[in-house]
Amino acid sequence: MSVRTSSHVARKGYLISNNPNPYGRVLVGISMATCEMCGTDRVTTFLSEISGAKLRCCTRCIESNNLTVLERRIPVQTEVRPVLAKSKVYTKNIGKMEKEIASDFHIRIKRARENKGWSARDLAKRTNLRLNDIQKAEAGVQPADNVLEKLAKALDISLFEEAISDPERTIKTPSSRSMTIGDALDEFLGKN
Repeated sequence: MSVRTSSHVARKGYLISNNPNPYGRVLVGISMATCEMCGTDRVTTFLSEISGAKLRCCTRCIESNNLTVLERRIPVQTEVRPVLAKSKVYTKNIGKMEKEIASDFHIRIKRARENKGWSARDLAKRTNLRLNDIQKAEAGVQPADNVLEKLAKALDISLFEEAISDPERTIKTPSSRSMTIGDALDEFLGKN
């Protein structure tokens, strides 16, 4: 906040009206506003008179146009409270059937390999995979989907099952609007 005494203001070209001021001859502007004359954002503005109209102007416009400054009071700042955004709940119907890996995929892989009479090394050569990947898959460590697809294709088995899923899914999105008087009343009365 910038504070200027009357002598400083008079030297800078400010003209002060003769209204009584309980704080003495102090001129205080509102900081972080937009100048209504030139449009500059985030500047300290003062209430000024321009051709009979009252506008909030920055110091540069006041000085360059020799405007009369009308405001001599300290503006009261209100407390700004953050607004908690309410979220909206949507349900979306999922029509697409998804597949998930079978719980006994490792048993299926090992049985199919043994039924074909292949060793783990033979399967690795036929699928162009590392032996370590085959051994891990047969031990129950879930490999990447592309590895499972290669194994399923080489062994002519199915390693995926239809997913049993809820046909509806809940999507929460935060509200982008600010709090209204109605929202404040609902919050005060305890409604959600």
